[in-house]
Amino acid sequence: MVGQNPPEHASAPTPGPERRMTTVSDTERAAALTASAEELTRLDPDRFACLMLADPERRADLVALLGFAFETAKTAEVVSETMIGAIRLQWWREALDGIEAGTPRRHQVIDLLAPAIAAHDLPRDRLERMIDAREADFEPTPFADAAAVEAYARDTAGQLARLQARVLGVTDDARLDAAEAIGTGFGLAGVLRALPHQARRRRVLLPRDRMAAAGLGTGQVIEPHLRDQAVTAVIATMVADLAGRAGGLIADARKAG
Repeated sequence: MVGQNPPEHASAPTPGPERRMTTVSDTERAAALTASAEELTRLDPDRFACLMLADPERRADLVALLGFAFETAKTAEVVSETMIGAIRLQWWREALDGIEAGTPRRHQVIDLLAPAIAAHDLPRDRLERMIDAREADFEPTPFADAAAVEAYARDTAGQLARLQARVLGVTDDARLDAAEAIGTGFGLAGVLRALPHQARRRRVLLPRDRMAAAGLGTGQVIEPHLRDQAVTAVIATMVADLAGRAGGLIADARKAG
């Protein structure tokens, strides 16, 4: 990303106010949009393809939100220490402060996000929930139960979907709630897709209470050679239950919408 960047190393200072700018030219914003779109096409082609079906006048604001989601989501992947991750997340909270104060930091995503927030009156608390949820990404077994997995999906993908619905002109709470539920279901599916990748990073995203009840240790999830057929069946059942909840959220939201 161009402009200032959140810190990735212990020696990297938090960008100071002297490097902030209050205005971004149309040319700079267009460049930020092009660069963000190219990156998002690579990172999330499915979401980006859906985004391209939207009104062209609203696409930049949708790209801004998706870019913000990815910038916060990748924190645990790009930093070497939990403390630096916390600093990086705090950088994004302070970036929201700057947007509110009219002195946004220069960053490719912020160049797009600041006008999107202003144009659609996007609630700060929804954006902060997306940041706060990413603190769980530094924990090896972050979810106590299925409700915690769902809360994580709601605070990440769910809030993204809700905010994108606002950009698309949705204003009534029932339809916003439906968008959030659909996003939450999508987020739960994302957690399930991430299970193998996170296991390679020695993280287990399955509910701890279900694992304990089944006598399942984290090593049996992380290390394939420690699994027998019974263990594999237990894991498959937990995955199926979460997948069923994801599908249920989406189906219920469609009925409500």
